[in-house]
Amino acid sequence: MIERLGRYQIRELVGEGAMASVYKAYDPQINRTIAVKLLKAQLREDGEYHARFLREAKGAGVLSHPNIVTVFDVGEDNNHPYIAMELVDGPTLADYVREKKTLTTVEIVQIGIELTRALDYAHRKGIVHRDVKPGNIMLSRDTHAVKVADFGICRIDDSDATQQTQVGGVLGTPHYMSPEQVLGQRVDARSDLFSAGVVMYQLLTGALPFEGETLISVAYKITKSEPPPLDKLRPDLPHTLRRIIERALKKQPEKRFQSGEDFAKALSGVASELAEDGKAKGTGRRISLGVRWAVMMAALVAVTMTLTALVLYKQQYGAMMDQVKGYGGSLAKFMAAQNAVPLLSEDWAAIEVFVQETVSGQDFASIVVVDHQGIIRGSKDPSQMNNRYTLEGATPVESSEAGVTVKSHRLADGRDVLDFAAPILFQGKAIGQIHLGLFEAPLTAVANLMLALLAMLTLVTTAAVALGSYLLARRLSGAIRVLKNSLSELGKGRYDYRIAETRSDEIGEVYTVFDATAAALEARHDAAPAKPPESSPAPH
Repeated sequence: MIERLGRYQIRELVGEGAMASVYKAYDPQINRTIAVKLLKAQLREDGEYHARFLREAKGAGVLSHPNIVTVFDVGEDNNHPYIAMELVDGPTLADYVREKKTLTTVEIVQIGIELTRALDYAHRKGIVHRDVKPGNIMLSRDTHAVKVADFGICRIDDSDATQQTQVGGVLGTPHYMSPEQVLGQRVDARSDLFSAGVVMYQLLTGALPFEGETLISVAYKITKSEPPPLDKLRPDLPHTLRRIIERALKKQPEKRFQSGEDFAKALSGVASELAEDGKAKGTGRRISLGVRWAVMMAALVAVTMTLTALVLYKQQYGAMMDQVKGYGGSLAKFMAAQNAVPLLSEDWAAIEVFVQETVSGQDFASIVVVDHQGIIRGSKDPSQMNNRYTLEGATPVESSEAGVTVKSHRLADGRDVLDFAAPILFQGKAIGQIHLGLFEAPLTAVANLMLALLAMLTLVTTAAVALGSYLLARRLSGAIRVLKNSLSELGKGRYDYRIAETRSDEIGEVYTVFDATAAALEARHDAAPAKPPESSPAPH
């Protein structure tokens, strides 16, 4: 390995291309690590390649752009032509592709913006790269900025260079070539933009748009076949981004972006669209249609179902309460009938046996039998015997059971009880009263369970409606963006632009009308006579 070229100390080989090798080197005069590109030995003696290599230096040397590798120096040492340039610390996009590293859509769009702006700068300087591919696009490790390298087969767009470029007229990497480059035709800036479109397609899908088993089959597909649709490979991509890539890969140069800046502006619009969709945060951003629809529909459904649930809960609770009151009232009247004879004959023992046998199989809060003087003659709680029956703090409850009085009260332990009071009758005359206490807890548990189920149903339905509304609005927003961008293209005079998307809904009808309108405008524009040049006023 060569140890020195000019004043540069060669350290190590860092890469190889078709025409040259790239070394990491050191410039002792300014204490800087650089990259040195050296023409390969087998090409060094060839006058054409030698000239091409020097022409690369001439072309790249005039480029000074943050997204283009900077050329510092050009020289020749012992018939070794070399170029000293910026050393970029970072991987190439080819490394990402080879290692199958994933990049987000936002990152890929940003790469596309920087790449197309770098190419636009070079094109405005009269330089066409002609070998745009992932291996020539580097990402700075520190700033993540794009650095376009290797203008090794660039074409200086002037008449003096025409003959010189014939030797490399069809050079380049086949999969990334434009149709005109494959056919050996004259290429311009739009050829680089086609290659940039291929790079973005590959980054977005992980596959090349034009693949084949042989170079001939690849070349045939580039010139004749359309790439696999992006919406099949990446249906999650914004429609506008798919349209941009499709436009960049048009076979006819006049149907592509006409400048790198146009390409970059279109990608910037996608970046803004992704930011609006929540991929970038910031203050003062308008709320997207999807979010607004989701919130509005969710609020409407939530309020409606909550009110409905409360009404249903109230009605259901009332119905269950009526059932409990009917059951408690009937049971209290039955117990009163069973205790009429013992109470009349003052058979207190029989009454106590009845109470104990009744409560032994049922979870009643209380059973109390009182005589006509209000004295307790039988009770679930023996400590109440022979005392006057009182029920403090009770609240009357409406009852549909005739002759039965219902009151609600709370025990010392906090449990709520419904007290059913039924008269004990003998030959139509009241000789006492029975009080039956039923716990409200089972009724409350059933009611709360129903309320919880209604609340869950409300939440699930609200979430489903919100999600459905959001997805529907997103779909509609996508259609609006497509129509907006299409109208923008039409406003720029691109009458050949077509949405060309088949949909079986009203949006599809709008797309069809747009395409028909664009076709009519194109036909009218093509049929219009050329405007004659304005004549200069005759001299006096």
